Amino acid sequence: MSNRELQERYRSGERNFDGADLSRLDLSRIVLSEASLNRANLFRTDLLLAQLEKSNLSYAVACRVNLSGANLTGAILRATDLYMANLNGAKLDHANLSKAYLRGADLTRAGLSGADLSGANLIEANLYGANLTGANLRGAFLIVANLRGAILTGADLTETNLSGANLTGVNLQETILTDAILPQDGTHPPLRRAQLTMPPTPTNPELIEEIFGTQS
Repeated sequence: MSNRELQERYRSGERNFDGADLSRLDLSRIVLSEASLNRANLFRTDLLLAQLEKSNLSYAVACRVNLSGANLTGAILRATDLYMANLNGAKLDHANLSKAYLRGADLTRAGLSGADLSGANLIEANLYGANLTGANLRGAFLIVANLRGAILTGADLTETNLSGANLTGVNLQETILTDAILPQDGTHPPLRRAQLTMPPTPTNPELIEEIFGTQS
């Protein structure tokens, strides 16, 4: 499908583009709000500054897609393959990214407040300065991820794997870290300058000791 055909069909009121092959197209600044792109091929597609609010990209193949600055507020990206995707500055607030494959993705300063990232693969992802306020990261894999300066206020990191992750300057106020696997690096403390306030829930003494060390 060409860029022109896609836009003409959308403007005529069509919203179902499930399974469409849009790979390598220049769709920058396109408006596809509330469109269904379930299982679509978006390999290396340029969606710079695209308007995709409440769209459905579940199970889409979007490896190396350019979604820099795109608006994906409330979008559904369940189990979407976003390997090495460019989501720099993208708006993903309240989006469903559960079980999404985001390995090596660039989410620098992305808006992810209230987003569902449960079970997502974020290994080696760059989340520098990202806003993850209230996000659901239960069971997510953030191994060797860059979370420097990220905001995780009120986020749920239950059973999240943060091995080797950079948490320098991370805001973890009211963050749930139950059974999370935290970075272990004696030379470079993984939580230095992080803001830590335990959530108002029953505390885990072993977790507190792991984060703060044994109190004398």
